[in-house]
Amino acid sequence: MSNKHLFFFGILLLSMAAVSGCAQKMAKHDDAAQPAAQPAQQEGDAQAKAAASEATATPQPATAADTAATNAATATPAAAAPAKSGDASAQPSPTAATAATAKDTAAAAALLPLPPKEIVNTIKKLTTHPRVRYLSRTAQYDYYVGGLIDAEYDINKNQLVVTNSPAKDTGAVTCEYSKDGNMINDKNSAPSQTVAECNKLINELTGLLAR
Repeated sequence: MSNKHLFFFGILLLSMAAVSGCAQKMAKHDDAAQPAAQPAQQEGDAQAKAAASEATATPQPATAADTAATNAATATPAAAAPAKSGDASAQPSPTAATAATAKDTAAAAALLPLPPKEIVNTIKKLTTHPRVRYLSRTAQYDYYVGGLIDAEYDINKNQLVVTNSPAKDTGAVTCEYSKDGNMINDKNSAPSQTVAECNKLINELTGLLAR
């Protein structure tokens, strides 16, 4: 091997040695830098734990002013003032209004003559009832309950007469109906009280004849 080749070989060895030395220095430098980084990381972890502790710390008791403000915000409103006459709450309930309407309707119906069909049914019961007396001489059916009611149906006149006083005393109520059940008393001229009393008499007569 010539001197020239030896020279290049020596330079190559020196270069390799230099590279190996640099690599060892860099590894040592990295090993020395790592411990320094750990305290910084530990410090960051400590700061994060401190922030978490502050976030989860028990809140401080509210001051008297804060308590008063909270109570005022959540307090139950005072009772409302009495409703005025124009308020909806002051108006009668639907149930009360319905009951009042039904009562008024019943009172108005009591002042109207009974339907003719009811009178016709009463006449049929009167002329077929076993306790009703038939007077052949006058062709009349007579049904009398002492001190309460007297009912007569005249076949010749086709007329039903019902009264609450057989002696026809002053103030007695006398009601007359045709065979078709129409009230012979002019309903337009008869007092409403008379119509109501006649309705009551017919209902009582019908009830007695049903026994």
